[in-house]
Amino acid sequence: MKSARRAKKTVKNLRKPTAKRTVKVSKKVASVKKKVIKAVQKAEVQAKAALEERAKKISAQKDALIKRLMEDLAAKEKLLKESKKGLLDKARENLLELKNRAETEAQKWKEELETKGKAFLEFKNKAEGEGKRLREQLGEKVQSLRGKMTELDEYKKAAEGKLFELEARVKEYGARFGAIGKERPGLVTVRGNPLTLLGPEVKVGDRAPDFRVLDGALKVVTLDAFRGKLKIISSVPSLDTPVCDAETHRFNEEAGKLPENVAVLTISMDLPFAQSRWCAAAGVEKVKAFSDFRDRSFGEAYGVLIKETGLLARAVFIVDDQNIIRYVELVPELTSEPDYGRILNMVRALL
Repeated sequence: MKSARRAKKTVKNLRKPTAKRTVKVSKKVASVKKKVIKAVQKAEVQAKAALEERAKKISAQKDALIKRLMEDLAAKEKLLKESKKGLLDKARENLLELKNRAETEAQKWKEELETKGKAFLEFKNKAEGEGKRLREQLGEKVQSLRGKMTELDEYKKAAEGKLFELEARVKEYGARFGAIGKERPGLVTVRGNPLTLLGPEVKVGDRAPDFRVLDGALKVVTLDAFRGKLKIISSVPSLDTPVCDAETHRFNEEAGKLPENVAVLTISMDLPFAQSRWCAAAGVEKVKAFSDFRDRSFGEAYGVLIKETGLLARAVFIVDDQNIIRYVELVPELTSEPDYGRILNMVRALL
């Protein structure tokens, strides 16, 4: 309470400015200011002294730490040098020991290799001599075998020629003196003269009979070889006749325009070698020629074997990919060609 009354009195006195009081206040302010400045200067001096003292302590600590680190580093370097020297000495000892062992082993291997090399050289010389002798003997035997093979090939060719000739004669005699199977007279003619066909009549819708014919390499070919394809089968008396020549050329030309799933076959009683020569000379590549001279299976199965001549009648059969007969044309006159237009129209309809 006294403090409050005193403060109020002081404020009241301050509100009454006078020249005397102003001078007194100014002096008091100046005095306080000097004291403050002096206190600040003293504080600065003390702070500066404290900082310098602190800096000296830190510097001393730093120097001590650096000294200690340098001593530790020197000690570790010394230890490292000693360890390095010890390791190097140990490594040199190990390397020297390893080198001595390697030289000893190498010398041992060298001696063994020299010994084995001499033995191998002796064996090599002996083997070369023996090999030379065996090669000479083998050459003599090969030469002898080649001579015998040549003789056998000549004998084989002669035997095959005679066999083909005998088979052709047997078939010819069989056709002349006793046909096998059903006889169908008067269905075809040659220059107006009636002929007799042997074998059953094949009709549209029938399952195509199988057959066994020969290609140019004397390989047996059956109907199954063309499974999954549409087949145009042309039977002709002989490729060496003008009408058969023209017909086969026409089918070869048309075959080149047909897709790959269509097979065009020509079958005759010509020998396989004769067919191959004719196709090569005529440039026929699209039509596949086959011979029925050995078994006559095609002629008898399809009813186109001529009793009087042993040849095949001129006919065309179209067999689909399921081996069902879709078209049959038996040409009435052997010297006439088949109806190409009807044949090709049927093929296009089946594709």
